Amino acid sequence: MKWIGALLLIVTATTIGFEWSNRLKQRPKHLRQIINALQVLEAEMVYSQVSLQAAFFIIAHKSPDPIRLFFRGMAEQMDKIPFDFDQIWEKQVSLLIRNSALQSSDEEILLQFGKSLGQHDIEQQQKHIHLTKVYLETQLSEAQDAYQHYGKLSKTLGVLCGLFLVLLFI
Repeated sequence: MKWIGALLLIVTATTIGFEWSNRLKQRPKHLRQIINALQVLEAEMVYSQVSLQAAFFIIAHKSPDPIRLFFRGMAEQMDKIPFDFDQIWEKQVSLLIRNSALQSSDEEILLQFGKSLGQHDIEQQQKHIHLTKVYLETQLSEAQDAYQHYGKLSKTLGVLCGLFLVLLFI
C-alpha cells in the first residue's frame, strides 16, 4: 500500500512539473497568435475599413483557439443591445487569460488596448495597435527566455519533488 501511495505521489508531482513546463511552452505561442490577430485587425480597420464587429468575426475565422474564442465572443457579445464595449472587452480578456497560458502582465496590456479600441480615428488607432504589438513582442521575448530557462527545470523539479516527498514520508 505504501508503494502505491509513493508511486501516486511521484506521478502527481511529475504531472505538475510537466504541466508547468507546458504552460511555459504555450505562452509564446499564444502571444504570437495575439500579435498576428492584431495585425489582421489593423489591416481590416485601415484598408478594409470594416466595423469592429466584422473585424472580430474575420479574426475569429482566421485564428486558432483560444484566440478564436476570444474574438468570436467579442463579436457575438456586440450583437446584444445595449452593450458596453469596455465591459465586454474586460470579460472576454479574463476568459482568454483563463483559457490560455497568458499571464496577468499580458492581461494588463490587452485591457489597456481595449480602452483605446474604437475611440480614435484610423491613424491614432493604428498607432495604438503598433504600441500594443511592441508591448506584446516584449512579453513574447520574456516568455521565450522563461521557457528556455525554466522549461526543463520544471519537469526535473516535478520528478525530484515527488521523490523527495516519498523519501520524507517513508
